[in-house]
Amino acid sequence: MEKTIITCDDGYRLTGHFFRPATDVPRGAVLIAPATGFRHQVYFSFATWLSEQGFAVLAFSNRGIGDSRNGIPLAEISSDLVDWGTLDLPAALEKLVALAPGLPVSLVGHSAGAQLIGLMPNFAQIDSYVLIAASSGHFDNLKLKTKLAAKLLFHGWQPLSVAVKGYWPTKIIGFGEDLPAGVARQWRQWCRSPGYVENSFGEEIRQHHYADIKAPVLSLTATDDHIAVPANVEDFLRLLPNAQIKKHFLEPGSFGLKEIGHSDLLRSRCKACWPHILEGLESNG
Repeated sequence: MEKTIITCDDGYRLTGHFFRPATDVPRGAVLIAPATGFRHQVYFSFATWLSEQGFAVLAFSNRGIGDSRNGIPLAEISSDLVDWGTLDLPAALEKLVALAPGLPVSLVGHSAGAQLIGLMPNFAQIDSYVLIAASSGHFDNLKLKTKLAAKLLFHGWQPLSVAVKGYWPTKIIGFGEDLPAGVARQWRQWCRSPGYVENSFGEEIRQHHYADIKAPVLSLTATDDHIAVPANVEDFLRLLPNAQIKKHFLEPGSFGLKEIGHSDLLRSRCKACWPHILEGLESNG
């Protein structure tokens, strides 16, 4: 594992770690695209496991998150989800290709890391995708209790706390790291209508590549995921009409687990599920 610095087209510097394959003959290269507010260290166990399977792996934190805050006060970081998709993801992909040249490339995207793949101008360098808990997150498709809680958080506490602090202090409620105001705003905007990122097409997003993605896509979702419910999974995957999509819903009990949920499939406690991810990685090249 080696710390690496990723420089984006606008000069912003991200922090990541590169894991070299533990086998003499590498099987491929994998970019781990993080969920909203997740520091890349969350994925270290998974990245280590992938390296033991023979893959070169790059995990990174988006701008404003963890080490990629670069010591800047969060209220001074103006980034949003579009920046993560158009600047951070492409730069991380270029870094991976430079560190592991000549290998077929896969992207494992968790939640937002999956949702933003169509914003990458260099998407054609990716040979396959594994999308974890990928959905539109549309509020109205959630179960009543979850829907009410989400609307209270996003429409009540979020704008109030952002107005007071200049960022969204999500860490105190277990939503990962605190979020830049722009990320918080777009997250709320995109979840309140179907299609998620589609809500900014033609406005904040002038160009996208969702319909251009033709590579194999494996969608993995836990049956107890309270956000990526089947209707929201379908709502997002319809943005990839030309991709070769396979969908699997994972039942926690089948893996000896009481729960998986939205956030934990790539955490070490869910390691029993990880061999399913290899199906998507082995479809590359």
